[in-house]
Amino acid sequence: MNQRRRHAPSDIPSHCELPFWRGNVAEEAPVHCSYCGTWMDDYYDPGLWDVSFEDFAAVHEAKIRDPYFNGPPLGHPHVILRGDIVERKVCLHICPACGWWIAEDRAVLPAMHWQHWAVTLASAPVLERFALDDIGVPLQQVRRHLMQKFEARASMHPRLFELTVASVFGDLGYRAYATAYSNDGGVDVILEDGSGARIGVQVKRRRDAVEVEQIRAFLGALALGGYSRGVYVSSSRFSRGARKAARHSTQTVIPIELVDADRFFDMLGYAQLKHRPRPEDCNISRTRPLTLYGHDYYHLNAL
Repeated sequence: MNQRRRHAPSDIPSHCELPFWRGNVAEEAPVHCSYCGTWMDDYYDPGLWDVSFEDFAAVHEAKIRDPYFNGPPLGHPHVILRGDIVERKVCLHICPACGWWIAEDRAVLPAMHWQHWAVTLASAPVLERFALDDIGVPLQQVRRHLMQKFEARASMHPRLFELTVASVFGDLGYRAYATAYSNDGGVDVILEDGSGARIGVQVKRRRDAVEVEQIRAFLGALALGGYSRGVYVSSSRFSRGARKAARHSTQTVIPIELVDADRFFDMLGYAQLKHRPRPEDCNISRTRPLTLYGHDYYHLNAL
C-alpha cells in the first residue's frame, strides 16, 4: 500500500491496450485495467469461446482493402494468406480489484510469401450501472463497482457506505461489525484487533470537507464509549483544522486516524485482492458466446 492507487474516470472508452506479439508470452508487458489501473490476472486458454481462421482472415481482408492501407497492393503474395495459423494466443485478462475483463484472441497468419500478419480480436463488457441507494445490493458487487466508478460513492446510501467500510476493514484483518443505523452514539463501525482492543470508526459520506467540529464530536463519542482509538473515514477530505485536531487528540487523549477518499480507495483496492474473480465469475460460457471485434492488426516482418 505504499504506492497509492488512482481510479480512472468511468466514462473512458471501453478499450484496453493489449501488448504486441511476443513469441514467449512471459516477455509481454502486463495489461492494466482500463477502469482502476490495476494489473490484470491472465488466464490462458480458458476454453470459453471459439474463433476460427475465417474470423481472423476477415479482419485481414478488411484491412488490406482499406483505401488507407499502407502496404502491398491486393493480389500481392505478401497479403494473400496461406490459409493457416502458425501462432495463437487465447487469454482472458481479469482485473482482480474491480472484476472488469477483456477477452483476447490473437493469431499469426502467414502470407503466401514471407510476410506474417498478427490479428487480435477482443471483447470486453460494458460498465454495469446500478443505483447505490439500495442497501440490499451485495457488498462485493458494490465494492467492485466502486473500484470501477469511485465517484459513485457520492450517491451511495449512507448506510450502504458504512457497511462497505466495515467489510473492507474485515478483509484487512479486523473483526468488524456495523452498529445500529440510528442511535449509534457517534460510532458507525466497531473494530477489534488481535489484542482485543476496541476501535471506534465513524463513517461519513459527504461531498464537502470534514471540519474540526466533527473531529471534536467524534473524540467525545470515543471517550464515552471507552474505545482505545478511533478511525474517521470520509468519502471526501479533511480540512486543515480537522487534521490538526486529530493530531492533537492522538498526542494527548485518544489516537484518531483519518482516512480520506484517496486513502479509502487504496484500502478498498488492497482488500479486493482477497476476492480475485476467476473466469467462471465473468458470465462467459459457450452457451453465451462472445462477440469479438478486431482490436489490433500489424505485420511481424518488415515490408
